[in-house]
Amino acid sequence: MSIVLCTNGLLSKTLCVVRSLGSRGIRTITAEKTRLHASGFSKYCSSSVLSPDPGKVPEQYLEWLVDTIRKEHCDVLFPMDDDTLEIVMDNRDLLESLCRVVLPPTESYRIAADKGKTIQVASKLGIPCPQTVEWDDDEIDADILRKRTEHMRYPLLLKPRKSSGSRGIRCVEHPDELLVTFLEVHKYYPKLLIQEMIPQGPKYDVCVCYDAEHRLQASFVQKEVRNYPLDRGPSTVCQSVEYPELLEISKKLMDHLNWYGVADIEFMIDPRSGEPKLMEINPRFWASVPLAVRAGIDFPWLQYQLAIGKSIEPVHTYQVGVYSRSIIPGEILHFISNPKRFQMDPPMWTTKIADDTLSIHDPMPTIGLLLSAARYGWKPETWRFLIRR
Repeated sequence: MSIVLCTNGLLSKTLCVVRSLGSRGIRTITAEKTRLHASGFSKYCSSSVLSPDPGKVPEQYLEWLVDTIRKEHCDVLFPMDDDTLEIVMDNRDLLESLCRVVLPPTESYRIAADKGKTIQVASKLGIPCPQTVEWDDDEIDADILRKRTEHMRYPLLLKPRKSSGSRGIRCVEHPDELLVTFLEVHKYYPKLLIQEMIPQGPKYDVCVCYDAEHRLQASFVQKEVRNYPLDRGPSTVCQSVEYPELLEISKKLMDHLNWYGVADIEFMIDPRSGEPKLMEINPRFWASVPLAVRAGIDFPWLQYQLAIGKSIEPVHTYQVGVYSRSIIPGEILHFISNPKRFQMDPPMWTTKIADDTLSIHDPMPTIGLLLSAARYGWKPETWRFLIRR
């Protein structure tokens, strides 16, 4: 029987992996920098281990990770979020010698994880993207900044090349605001993109899984129904849909990258033209993976089969019209901040939409989530984890 180590136990996508694998009798171990997290409370979690903070002490985390894999005799590793995946990618030779882990080619990952490189590759392939200017200089010259952006129409977005959950994104409404806002963001995210702000349109995610021969073996499309923050934040409600055009675009891009494993490709429909624009690639499991599982495509199970060397049968059909949501805290925060909260469709108070964490069949993760909110809710970094679900 395989033993699987899952990182980032605070996130509901990790809970989804634990439930998927644990329900099949696979021993799962979850890791997090706090003992109070949803995944560790699941009846499908064999044990929970305390880790260093991968974002703050990556070298210490790597040392801990190696020791834990050896101590727990882990066969498979699931790095579940950007901070842990970055550490694993940087040390893939070492970790691949200790256990099995599904990782894309290093250069492909670097392209997918960097929004600037993603836009470069996509543009060469003829895939529509927002107009983008890259800023890689350490020093900021106001005249050069103004010259590089003089051809762009305001408002503009400042975006870190590497981030998730809309972190670090700022809107600039007027040229007079550009330098001040740029300096504010640059302090925390030195490598920035300056991008045209597409008017708010429908957002879609194409979720894929590629095998070791770089063949697309599973695909799923979801529409982001609601988000928090309202305009451009992570989704709080999603719906399974079909969108063949987006799937073909995504396949073109990921085939070019010779992908291996799972990924999530995000699009926004430009309301000015009706054209889908590529926004970014998430080179890992995405926050709303429980929706795909409910609709009929179990991406965690597919990834596990790839990890242990089994071939997987192509699966591209699923139930359309299925909803999933994150009530705590995403939907609650959306409801509070939405001035049209009582006109929302579907409504906030419906019992017909399944939640990513709440489950009568596995109720204890809800307790773990509430305990972590009560114990650590006063810390901004904890809310940053929770809002990513």
